[in-house]
Amino acid sequence: MTCIASPARTLEEQRLPKRTHKWKKLPSSVSLPHRAFVLKLRELREVSDRTQAEIAQDVYLAATSLSNHLNGGRIPETEHVEKLYKILRDEAAATSRAMPCSLPLLLELRAKALVKHCGCCPVGSPGATVADSDAQPTAAGPPAPKHVRRRPRRPRRPRVRLSPRHRGIPRAPAQAEVPVPLREGDRHLNTPADAAWPEIRTLAESLSAGRSRDADIMMWSAATTLSARDVQIFVAQCRAAGLGKAADQVITNAARRDAQAVLNIASALHTSEQYADAGLLLAAAAQGEQA
Repeated sequence: MTCIASPARTLEEQRLPKRTHKWKKLPSSVSLPHRAFVLKLRELREVSDRTQAEIAQDVYLAATSLSNHLNGGRIPETEHVEKLYKILRDEAAATSRAMPCSLPLLLELRAKALVKHCGCCPVGSPGATVADSDAQPTAAGPPAPKHVRRRPRRPRRPRVRLSPRHRGIPRAPAQAEVPVPLREGDRHLNTPADAAWPEIRTLAESLSAGRSRDADIMMWSAATTLSARDVQIFVAQCRAAGLGKAADQVITNAARRDAQAVLNIASALHTSEQYADAGLLLAAAAQGEQA
């Protein structure tokens, strides 16, 4: 007599992932709300059997950026979280698997992970919850000196492929008048001190290694999904890292957004005294309307 497996058991086996990923241990500096968000994000990732690079491509993220989010690095944007959830939800429905949480719960965990712990800690920074005991001397003596990491040698400036549309955009001429500097008390920084995003280093590494597809995805995602202030910071960081052509490509991609978004980005660039970048953005947007 042949034994036939029950349909309920077969369906339950189908819901289980075929493989389980071996995740890295989260650093102790990651805050508890951030840790809860990352763990739930990892459970959501286990729903899919596809590679991380394939999932990141559908979310319009670089594979290294998605890996950074899943290992306690920078907290992803709301648009990326929603896109990732919808893609994995459709895949789970096709394979009859259960989702570990709902989208509102995932967004709530992300909001809690972004809460500041004190006024000196940046929002969402992994180092915002370092224990106070690490900074204060104990009875045995002062704490051991921290190991200072030397910056590696600067790599050769990578070459960036420019789209044909960008080659036809005239560069804004240099201003004849030199703007008068503000008084000492009124000066402000063009970019905040905590704006050194790891994506800039990842972009430089991708360009140096010849991974132009990953670099194009990162530049397109930064230009079309970030806020006006974040686009300005991204462009400024690219120029500070010697990625001038990458900054031009981000501005060209940002010019394809709607008119209000383009005006907001141009205002942020002008406020930060990036007049040439603001002129390039408006010229690219005007050329796009004529085309």
